[in-house]
Amino acid sequence: MRKNILLLVMALMGFANGLKAETISIDDFTITQGETMEVAVKLTNTTTNLIAFSFTVTMPSGITIVDAKTTDRYDGSLTIGQPDNNIYKICGFNTSENAISGSEGDFIILTVTAADNFRGGTGVIEEADFITDDRQHVLADDSSFVIDFIKGSNVLLGDANDDGSVNVTDVMTVVNYLLGRENRTFSEVNADVNEDGSIDVTDIMKIVNILLGRS
Repeated sequence: MRKNILLLVMALMGFANGLKAETISIDDFTITQGETMEVAVKLTNTTTNLIAFSFTVTMPSGITIVDAKTTDRYDGSLTIGQPDNNIYKICGFNTSENAISGSEGDFIILTVTAADNFRGGTGVIEEADFITDDRQHVLADDSSFVIDFIKGSNVLLGDANDDGSVNVTDVMTVVNYLLGRENRTFSEVNADVNEDGSIDVTDIMKIVNILLGRS
């Protein structure tokens, strides 16, 4: 009797929380600093009568989702909420049967932009919830993806004041930055000469080495 009650509780918990049967993911990708590209959200589904969905995508600092569109697999509405701490809520709905066709492949296409100083990072898909035409919830496990970067063509390491050349003025520009003084122009991506994600005295020494012809 006790065993039967336990099984019933477990079944009810599964019903309340939804059945985890779908896999939603974004493949690792590489993006050039300052540029825009499209990336696919992939879905492998075992349930064929899905009509609605919602999930969140958390992007690393420096990556922005600027647009999204459906693929041939999904025929329905698509909305992206305003980001909150680089977390985007993506939702879709269609009352027709089998709004999501097939069982695997690209589901949605996201258009993403990388900042000039993007240094790579990890994104996460969470809270994926699909709804069937009989109003049952089907959940998916969280997944993560790695974003690498290629140095932008407009990056000139050491050119802290972004005037197109590396000279003594750039040393003073970084000194002013570290002392909290205002610079007329300042390029963080150029000033981070050792590309460690921060600007400090080491970068000043790197600029000096560039001026002296040292590697």
